[in-house]
Amino acid sequence: MSTTMRRASISQLLIAGLLAFSASAAGAQTYGVGVPSSSPNLGEVASAASGTTTFRISASTGTVTKLSGSGARVSTGSTRPMVTISCGNEGACNTKSVNIRIGSGTTSGRGGTLTNFTVSMGTASLTVSPTGTNPINFRIGPIGKNSSKTFYVGMDFPIGGDTSGSPTGAAQSSFYVWADDAPNTPNGSQGDSGEAVATVFRSISLTKNSDLEFGRIVKPSSGSGTIALAAADASKSFPPGTAWLNLPIAKRASYTVTGEGGQTLSITVPATFPMTGPNASSLTVTTNNNLVASPLLSSILGNSGTYSFFVGGSFPISASTQNGAYTGTFNVTVAYN
Repeated sequence: MSTTMRRASISQLLIAGLLAFSASAAGAQTYGVGVPSSSPNLGEVASAASGTTTFRISASTGTVTKLSGSGARVSTGSTRPMVTISCGNEGACNTKSVNIRIGSGTTSGRGGTLTNFTVSMGTASLTVSPTGTNPINFRIGPIGKNSSKTFYVGMDFPIGGDTSGSPTGAAQSSFYVWADDAPNTPNGSQGDSGEAVATVFRSISLTKNSDLEFGRIVKPSSGSGTIALAAADASKSFPPGTAWLNLPIAKRASYTVTGEGGQTLSITVPATFPMTGPNASSLTVTTNNNLVASPLLSSILGNSGTYSFFVGGSFPISASTQNGAYTGTFNVTVAYN
């Protein structure tokens, strides 16, 4: 009796196996879908103080353009993910077209939901153009036995601003690519996912704490020399025969930069600027500053950091310098390095 029972069990297993094989043979074609990780990569991005900045990645060229917002890319990164669709050894690989669906997934950090997906063919041939924006659906021609075909994906990648409430640092927004043989609708049983990524810095700001003020100076009765106010320590130097009065107090220009902690800065101070005085007279101020070689914001990525510096100046003075008040302006700029 035990032998009969074992045979019955074997017979049932064989039937089940044959049925499973038959169902597989009658089912949809199997495809492999490959999407590279961390592509597209916007690199480092300075977000807007408020609102969203949206970047568009071109499927045909991989170039990145800013569609809206006041954020900006600080550095470049790789773009335009290439999707690979592969097919096995079945004869249907040579005859069946492939339906593709691409749509958005999860987000983290200041990365927003991807949308406006586009495609550009690599080795694949487009047979039905995309419809929709998120998701999009389109069809490519047969892959071929033991072969693969490629296409590129473009998209709009939003980056949230400082008011988004999301942290700076790593930002991610995922997307999926599904495939199935026509006329089936891809449902996720055959697919892969990718991630659009960026490293996001908070917006950068420059605050002027005080103007450059030389105060009151009595010119020499003869000869000439240079009036100088040092940015490093506010020390004053002036030629013999010249008096630098104590009031109003001479001041260096003072600035504070606020931005993403731990990041280096590019700060530009003009080498010279003019001050105009009475009767169309003028003085040329040569600036000096206490900037270090690679200015660095305090703290670390993910936190707010600051950097402060001073600007001083010097100008020539002589017995012939016109009496009166002189004023001028100069622009200081700052950006992430």
